[in-house]
Amino acid sequence: MQDLMKIEQFANRILEFLVTALFFAILVLTIILVILRYGFNAAIIGGNEAMEYMFIYTTAIGAAVSLGKGEHIKISFLLDRWKRPLRNAINIVNYVLIAFINTVMIKYSFGWIRSAGGFESPVLRIPNWIVQVSVPIGCGLAVLYCLNHVCIEIRNCRSSAKD
Repeated sequence: MQDLMKIEQFANRILEFLVTALFFAILVLTIILVILRYGFNAAIIGGNEAMEYMFIYTTAIGAAVSLGKGEHIKISFLLDRWKRPLRNAINIVNYVLIAFINTVMIKYSFGWIRSAGGFESPVLRIPNWIVQVSVPIGCGLAVLYCLNHVCIEIRNCRSSAKD
């Protein structure tokens, strides 16, 4: 089980670096675009479109990472009041449901990508599937994080049962 946690921590570091790099690129591109627009009355062709695409990937990957770190949106007011075995069971159900929803999104995203992914973006002429594939990537990462956390919660249930 420690191996799973180490793998998750390693994945978190890589994905957090990627998200940070994308955010930094968005920041730099935004500053450059503003300076060019208001200082020189010029622009970078496709700059706004590139920022949008980087933001989409940042959101998809960042959502999965926040889920893996337990920083996703959750209301734990009642959960914190219950004893550990029940809390672990509810967490397992929670992660299974999140994994199920993300699996459904993966399933339907492939049809969406097949039908709309062949078009090109208006300025950069990038095929839409390159941007749209962020949905199954983000959802796939979320499913992996959920499965890992289910394993951790099951281990916690077993260790609390032994106590």
